[in-house]
Amino acid sequence: MSPQILHKLTDHVGSVNAGIFDSTGEYIITGGQDKTIRLRNAQSGRLVQEYEGHGWAVQDLAVSSDSARLASCGGDRSVFLWDIETAQVCRKLTQHQQRVDCVAIGGGSSASSVVVSGSFDKTVMVWDARSSQRTPMQTLRESRDGVSSVCLVDGNKIVAGSIDGSVRTYDIRAGKLLTDDLGCSVVSVRYLSSSVRGSKDPIPCLLVGCMDGSIQLLEQHTGASLGVFTGHKCAEYRIRCDANTEAIVSGSEDHYVYLWDISKNINGTAGGGFSSRLSGHGGIVNTAVFHPHAITNESKRNCILSTAADVQGSYGSMCHSAYWKSKLDNKYMVEVTMTTSLSHHHLVYETALPKPYRIVHMDEDGDDAEDPDDLVWINRGHEEKAKRKNRLKITVDDQNQVQEVTCG
Repeated sequence: MSPQILHKLTDHVGSVNAGIFDSTGEYIITGGQDKTIRLRNAQSGRLVQEYEGHGWAVQDLAVSSDSARLASCGGDRSVFLWDIETAQVCRKLTQHQQRVDCVAIGGGSSASSVVVSGSFDKTVMVWDARSSQRTPMQTLRESRDGVSSVCLVDGNKIVAGSIDGSVRTYDIRAGKLLTDDLGCSVVSVRYLSSSVRGSKDPIPCLLVGCMDGSIQLLEQHTGASLGVFTGHKCAEYRIRCDANTEAIVSGSEDHYVYLWDISKNINGTAGGGFSSRLSGHGGIVNTAVFHPHAITNESKRNCILSTAADVQGSYGSMCHSAYWKSKLDNKYMVEVTMTTSLSHHHLVYETALPKPYRIVHMDEDGDDAEDPDDLVWINRGHEEKAKRKNRLKITVDDQNQVQEVTCG
């Protein structure tokens, strides 16, 4: 039987950066470039609730095991903890210095006592969600580049993937750190609590997506490779993957959703190649996840949620915040922070600005970090702090080539 699209939901404006099921599988939750989060009935697709509060694109979502709390994070350097039923913000966590790209929620006997966040500022922060403290319980600083993905294991272990090419497993209770160096940027990490079929021993695993176009299945305790899965495209954007006991699913930059048979690849009969790919999206597919009951419920085994930047023009004609880097031969090197599915990559353009204008960097908020709020626009000696929107407008086409730069 050929795969069928149950719903195609298009009410987000711009890229949909994150998509998850709640723990029951009855609802799907999405967050996107339009700064909003939406809760829908998975069976009917009906919009149930909308969550607004982020001041920048939503980058990641996580839901508690009892589906009472939702954690979200984004480009505004904040982590929000929501009451799912009332859509009210329970906590706002704001200690990161740059955008927050990933979040997880859990914690031992309590479904939502611990929140873990990873940021482009190279840190992982561990928060006590029950406390009124504004600072994290612990800040982990071992990453040498942005932290792209985090997950909680058994309430006391944190697994963090980084653009520096490493997967770090922190045993918080024992105070131990285990590092697996994969040699390529890591953009997705999933913990598989149930053993995969086809492996010789019943062992839990880590599923790691990398920017060299591979997905690696690792034995959790030793880091030994159980299989490498290829065929999709992941070279510039953060592409997230997932697995059940039988299959791996991933988005791709070529607009498809890819599936791999785990047992065939572990046994060497498939050579790491994909078993099928699903069409339907019109843009980069940044997330693909299985139904949470895909392991225990046969009818849900092949149920997949995928999110993408399908909106026409969401890659081109975009206005981004930017900051000045250097001046060379009357041209400016402008670094653009993309706010679509791209979460761990900056595009650097060389382009001429109108001569009456010059841009200098000033650390307006005193955080020792270059960010959009620090822009200063100078027009013939008259200073004016740059606004986040439309002060410096950079228009790019679908190949990320600069078409126009305007000030004011």
